[in-house]
Amino acid sequence: MGSVEDAGAETERDELVDRCAQATQRFGLSQREEEVLRLLAQHKKIGSIEQELFISNNTAKTHIRHIYRKLDVHSRDELVDLIDSLG
Repeated sequence: MGSVEDAGAETERDELVDRCAQATQRFGLSQREEEVLRLLAQHKKIGSIEQELFISNNTAKTHIRHIYRKLDVHSRDELVDLIDSLG
């Protein structure tokens, strides 16, 4: 039964990656911003984003600020709703 759950999680992750790629093209995000976007959409905290991407806190916050501006969102909830709507 675990393999069915794993396959479902993998499919969901693939769909998230596809939606983030759509957002990248549509809103002109950089490759690094897309990586940060993907992690934000997975509800990762800034500290986790820093560790996963090997970037400083200020760099993570700068990418997040740019993403919010380009996508014209003001909160993570708005960002996640926008990404979900691309599916």
